[in-house]
Amino acid sequence: MSFQTPSGIAAKTAATGLDGPSFSSSGASVRPSLSIHLPLVAVYSERAISRAGLAALLRAQMLDVALPEEEDELVGVHPDVILLAGFAPERGLATRLARRHGAPTLMMVDGPLGAESFEQLGVHGAVCRECPPERLITGLHAVATGATFFECHTHPSAPTPTDSLLSPRERRVTAELARGAGVEEIATALCISPHTARTHVRNVRRKLDARTSAEAVAQALMLGLVALPAG
Repeated sequence: MSFQTPSGIAAKTAATGLDGPSFSSSGASVRPSLSIHLPLVAVYSERAISRAGLAALLRAQMLDVALPEEEDELVGVHPDVILLAGFAPERGLATRLARRHGAPTLMMVDGPLGAESFEQLGVHGAVCRECPPERLITGLHAVATGATFFECHTHPSAPTPTDSLLSPRERRVTAELARGAGVEEIATALCISPHTARTHVRNVRRKLDARTSAEAVAQALMLGLVALPAG
């Protein structure tokens, strides 16, 4: 029977790349720390409330978020992926931002576009505004790792349990909030009094357990109750 010397064991460990447990000065075992990298998403949207809602949605899904408009155009920060939401498809916009930040771009669009259209826009991925949040998160992860993501399937028309969470009028109010409308604008759009509009906004926040309108929009987006407004 042969035995390995301590130096032989150390050499074998180094060769296999497997480190054994380390020990502190007191002799207690110390586990090596694991480094988890969360993709950093730079969110561009023309509407402030949409930016805030998307930021809250992404952070709830364990993604880091940077808002260029609030952080001096991300000086010293290098995002892993850029999300463009609420912009009309514009040739060159994604390319300019990709060059500025050194990161690929995923665009949220009104509806499915052909592969050639995406190639002309210079984006690396796209999802529809009405896609479920899970597809947006999957797309961001994919694009952040260097892959492409162009998936937008037919959305089911069957009602889901969350459909009854808000009344039709409350969903309309939430959609107006997502567009950046204030109480007076909501009242005008729905032909109701400002007092009634304010009551609907309070009810929406209460039902979605949200402290602010931006948080309510984020929850509504996450639950699929409203879609992100078009640019």
